Amino acid sequence: MNQHAVAPARDHGGRPALGWSLVAVVVAALAASIVGLSNGFALDDIPMVVENPRLRTLDDPAAFFRGAYWNVPGIQAAAWRPLSLLAFAVQWVVGSGSAVVFHATSIALYALVCVAALALLRRLLPPTAALAGALLFAVHPVHVESVANVVGQAELWVALFAITACAMYLRERANGRLGTATIAAIGACYALALGFKEHALVLPGLLVAAEVLVVRSRRAVDAEERLRVRALVYVLSIVAAAWFIVRVDAVGGVSAGQAHAALLHLDLGERAWVMLALVPEFVRLFLWPVALYADYAPQLVPVLPEPSWAHLHGAAWLVAWAVALIAAWRRAPAVAFGLLWLPVTLLLVANVVVPTGILLAERTLFLPSFGVVVLLAALAGRAMDVVAQRPRPEQVLAIGAGASLLVLAASHSAERTAAWKDNFTLVMTLVTDAPRAARGQFWLGDELIRQGELASGETALRRAMQLWPEYPAVPLALGITYHTHGQCGLAVELYRRTLALDSTNAAAHFGYASCLLTLGRFSDARMASFRGAAVARASTAYRFVLYAADSALAANDSIYGNNWYLRRAAGGDFGVSSVSGAAPADAQGAMGTARDKAIRVP
Repeated sequence: MNQHAVAPARDHGGRPALGWSLVAVVVAALAASIVGLSNGFALDDIPMVVENPRLRTLDDPAAFFRGAYWNVPGIQAAAWRPLSLLAFAVQWVVGSGSAVVFHATSIALYALVCVAALALLRRLLPPTAALAGALLFAVHPVHVESVANVVGQAELWVALFAITACAMYLRERANGRLGTATIAAIGACYALALGFKEHALVLPGLLVAAEVLVVRSRRAVDAEERLRVRALVYVLSIVAAAWFIVRVDAVGGVSAGQAHAALLHLDLGERAWVMLALVPEFVRLFLWPVALYADYAPQLVPVLPEPSWAHLHGAAWLVAWAVALIAAWRRAPAVAFGLLWLPVTLLLVANVVVPTGILLAERTLFLPSFGVVVLLAALAGRAMDVVAQRPRPEQVLAIGAGASLLVLAASHSAERTAAWKDNFTLVMTLVTDAPRAARGQFWLGDELIRQGELASGETALRRAMQLWPEYPAVPLALGITYHTHGQCGLAVELYRRTLALDSTNAAAHFGYASCLLTLGRFSDARMASFRGAAVARASTAYRFVLYAADSALAANDSIYGNNWYLRRAAGGDFGVSSVSGAAPADAQGAMGTARDKAIRVP
């Protein structure tokens, strides 16, 4: 058995002391991320933090537990992350909305995650290899999005609790049976992590891998120990069940929300083929993250829902992973643990088990990247053992090469962090680095329109439609632009195009109905209102459209028999419970408010 791969870490002659290791890891984490203190808000930060009135006060913290994470019209994401919202609200109140407080929090969290990574690595590998792995984790460029983008704090919190829980588990299991206090602490970590983001659900799988591959590879386990482990399983099961119950009550279901536009209407098998073709991109981001992007759209990465020769590359990597796992299972259990960490942590974000709103994103690789670091740290430990037997000049050269790699990675991370300075800087970076990325052109058009450059914004949005005709957000954004500038004749066709791509889009339904009303197409407006109300349940707004359309039909002596005035005279109603009854006196004001929210560019 390879002792370097499985033996508990102990400091001895020539090994780095824990104190100095902690200092080195924190310094590396700060070197890679500290430039983010000068950043503002970008992308999801704007709707989630800057424009979110829920975060302005802490008068009712329980309110964050009673609703969905995304409370933005047009975004159908049933995420429930109350602790993320609470953390954002605390930072907003403390800093009066200053971005510095948010970024300082992210950087501090990142340093803590790196310290937790060092603690777990020292439970798996010798101290020198553990330090090398923790330093690599601290400067890894794929982590930039999670640290530089404020909403990435959810990734940091989940990683902190998950890695800490695993480190506590291995520490306690190395000493024998699990203590009651440790069981409670791991249960608390699980509950807190789930409160920040859903993918924390996989923590029990990581603990099972640690028990099977690390603990039981070192020694036999008696019956009393198994009982204590079983008690932890019960605690985690109770936490998960409670989370599901409260989540369903808060958001009304277990759905993960709307799938990414490239995955709409694909079944499980087709999604599996799509993700298989993306495996080489995952590998590149883990092992050679030179090129990083704020978005990975179909123009940048392959989207192949049917078998093709292009899938062979991804299949080859999966075979290599399986062979490595089998080879390491007995001879290097710590390495096998790192290899198994990857599929466990990717399970809920890989779009196979459940579709998500993200095709591929660097922030979703934050926690999985620890598994890669374990593998690389083990290899580095082996290399250091070989180098230790070589002449002094060769040792100096090897140490210099390793240090240079860390410095380059930290420099690249710092440079990439600066790209997240603000929304316009990030969008221009994406457009420059990947001019054929449709979402880059889409975001550029949205940003230009926000700045009042309507003609340039329209050009960018039309370019995005050409690059990705199947993406419904682009015609919706252009339709909203025309709508808000009084050009409903142009907006109607764009709303129709949006609904042809995504029939559940609430903003498109309402925009379409209200534009038809503006154009005097009253009968069509009525029918569009009925369809929209069935999807969005925005009863006040749609009642007003119906009221106005029926009034216009009656005023024009319409013979259309299914209008409001004729039904009211006959004692009937609208026939649809969500829009039944006459429009209230304040319907116009309510409709205006609903319209302002519904037609925002997501």
